Amino acid sequence: MNQPQADPEFKALMPPLTDEEYQQLEQNILAHRKCNDAILLWNGVIVDGFNRFCVCVTHGITFEVKEMDFTSRGDAKIWIIENQLGRRNLNAAARIELALCKAEVLREKAKERLSKGGGDKKSPFTKKTTLPEDSINVEKTIAENADVGQGTLQRYMQIKNSGKPHLMEQVKTGELKIGTAHRMLMSEIEKQLNQGDKILAYIRKHLPLENEAHDRHIRERLVQLAEQMRGLPWRS
Repeated sequence: MNQPQADPEFKALMPPLTDEEYQQLEQNILAHRKCNDAILLWNGVIVDGFNRFCVCVTHGITFEVKEMDFTSRGDAKIWIIENQLGRRNLNAAARIELALCKAEVLREKAKERLSKGGGDKKSPFTKKTTLPEDSINVEKTIAENADVGQGTLQRYMQIKNSGKPHLMEQVKTGELKIGTAHRMLMSEIEKQLNQGDKILAYIRKHLPLENEAHDRHIRERLVQLAEQMRGLPWRS
């Protein structure tokens, strides 16, 4: 049998183990000199067990493989996501990212169904494998898949779309909880908006306004600036 292969897109759906988790896995395998769980493949590509595979290859330990049966690459990706959500002790940020990936895969599958004019076979998955059409229920479905409240999802998306990569990285690593990072972000935005109020007051005092239309144009530009400072579009 050919050596199992790693697919970068599939691997990206498997949140990496922490150093401690990897070391614990390695110790467990070395203690028994075998891998108790098979490496799961689809068309020769790893869909579960990438870390087990790495440990076994590194230490020359034999392992079993089992081929999974999926009808499409999209189905394989959904299975990987649900498997990770169901088996791993992931933080809220990692669960949300997986749920967002799942939603994107489901959108792609829906487009494929429309283009082919057909439907999928009975789903083998344990959770919802279709998305509702309206944005409110899409958000609810994503939150349910991630096992978080909608408020937590909204706060996470505000951080994600805020253009603050350092803050986002702290949330993903678990250094900061979503609520804490969101409060920090809101505090910074409040400072920026207060500065914007000062700028507006200065304009009103020192810039002569020619007419109502001119005044309205300036106000519109300031509103646009405020929206940018708030990190919009957050509601998309």
